[in-house]
Amino acid sequence: MVEISKLHVYSEIGKLRTVLLHKPSRELENLTPDIMKRLLFDDIPDFVRAGEEYDAYLDIFKNAGVQTIFVEDLLADTLDQAGCREDFLEQYLGSGTYSARQLEKLKRHYLDYADSRQMVEALIRGLRKEEAPDRNLALFEDLGGKDNPLILDPLPNLYFTRDPFIVLGNGVSISSMFYPARRRETIIAETIFRRHPDFAGKIPLYSRNEADSYIEGGDILILGENVLAIGLSQRTSQTAITRLAEELLQADGDRRLEHVLAFKIPSTRAFMHLDTVFTQLDRDLFVVHPGITQTLEVTDIRLENGQVFSEDLEGSLEDILKRFLGLEKVRLIPCGGGSPIDAQREQWNDGSNTLALAPGEIIVYDRNRVTNRLFEEVGLTLHKLPSSEISRGRGGPHCMSMPFYRDFLD
Repeated sequence: MVEISKLHVYSEIGKLRTVLLHKPSRELENLTPDIMKRLLFDDIPDFVRAGEEYDAYLDIFKNAGVQTIFVEDLLADTLDQAGCREDFLEQYLGSGTYSARQLEKLKRHYLDYADSRQMVEALIRGLRKEEAPDRNLALFEDLGGKDNPLILDPLPNLYFTRDPFIVLGNGVSISSMFYPARRRETIIAETIFRRHPDFAGKIPLYSRNEADSYIEGGDILILGENVLAIGLSQRTSQTAITRLAEELLQADGDRRLEHVLAFKIPSTRAFMHLDTVFTQLDRDLFVVHPGITQTLEVTDIRLENGQVFSEDLEGSLEDILKRFLGLEKVRLIPCGGGSPIDAQREQWNDGSNTLALAPGEIIVYDRNRVTNRLFEEVGLTLHKLPSSEISRGRGGPHCMSMPFYRDFLD
């Protein structure tokens, strides 16, 4: 069983000790041009090359002394608990559109795996019609239409571990995903944090299963021990932000949250989450896509006399960050150096989506040369990641990570 220390994340830049990951694998082989848009891909990565690039990502963590934990290992350990396999499959497969006969055949198919880890890998990979259980293709031939090649969709987005849930302080917020293609990822998260022996009943759990609102982990940034930023974006709704803010502001914890800042960003595919346009690099240093700075609206959600209160803020992004983070100055590095062409190209390739290993030490994609040069000019330590294939999934180093433990900032 995986060894897990307690959850402890109170910033975006404290020294990283433990991170949750998923290496993209054969699930990418089940993408086709006809279904890739439905599964939220604009192109089909070469899974072998993507795996090689991801290995370079893992090497960065290894060399930095960061413990890496993998989703499939945590889920397999959870499914080894009595009765958990059956319950999980009922939820995971029941979220599809199967007939009773199809569902029973699929459950038996996956329960036949003797090893939980192998079963998890098979579920993540998806199931082609040509692989129909007991070669009973006729039972599944019309599933999703004759042009649909799959019995069970793969989870090609799972390597973006930031989104289905997020560690906040010593607890976890379970997401409510906007697109159906990613909703089974939250079933995995719910199962792990409700039934894994290291988490079940031991951590604060904030669950967002409301049908009328959506929130994803890529829209949540921990700007300080007492300040959280949440993007009002294509994939996170105002209703969900308000509900989570109320829950967090009134929660008892080892450190009390005081402000939730709602950042309204354009609702577009390119700007899908807040962390695709804005991430923290050091205590007073951030990278931001210049396309949001002129139209950005920020609302402060806080408690006043025991009641939740919202206030629209005035001033520049720098002024707001200085005020709420208690800083004398804030430096913003424009993605692409502010050039409209370079900014759009490098934001699309996740130049604004950086992951801090420690204050001033970040992981970036090597392809964003303009933005990376600016990072180096201000003295940041860069770990440059090859990214011709893994970037095709529309997420960067920040999207591909879910910190479990960061040191407090001094």
